[in-house]
Formats: sequence, C-alpha cells, structure tokens
Amino acid sequence: MNMVIHRIFDRTASSVSDSGRANSRLPIEQIRESLQTVLHDCKDMRTQRVIYKINVARTPADLWLLRSDLHQCIAKVHSQTEATERIHSLINVFEGWVPAGQLTTI
Repeated sequence: MNMVIHRIFDRTASSVSDSGRANSRLPIEQIRESLQTVLHDCKDMRTQRVIYKINVARTPADLWLLRSDLHQCIAKVHSQTEATERIHSLINVFEGWVPAGQLTTI
C-alpha cells in the first residue's frame, strides 16, 4: 500500500530541482508521447519493440533509460546526427523526474 501512495505522489507532485527552483513535472503519459513522437517516421520491427517498452515502462526513470534504444532506431532510418538531435530534444521532458546531474546530452 505504501508503494502505491508513493507512486501516486511521484506522478502528481512538483519537485525541487538541484538548484532549489520548483519544477513542475510532466505527467508520465506526456513523456511517453514525447518519446513516441521522436520515433514518428521509424516503422521497422525494432522500433515497434521500443514503442512497446515505452508503453510498459513504469517510471520516468525507466523511460530515460530507453534513450539508447531510441537513438539506434532513429540512426538506422536517418543518421547518428539526427538521432542525437532528437534525443537531446527530450531532455526537458525529464526535468524534475531525473536528477539534474543525469540530464546530460549523449
């Protein structure tokens, strides 16, 4: 029961960043949509598996760990440069969910 309360609180509460500023967190569903959006023109089987992983991920931290998978899918269809740019565009959706020290570019 305590775990359920913790998850509910984590999904709805605002956080304080490492700099002391208050951040409003995006809901996990919006994070999922953001990740799926960067894959919009990738249609192969690997991408379908990554989309499944996005849909079943339980936490924003789990979604953050999928960046490498997203990068591979995008790079296969486009280029590594394009993949890197798209992954960098996701950093702001994880603010407040992932420690600021981990919100680094790849």
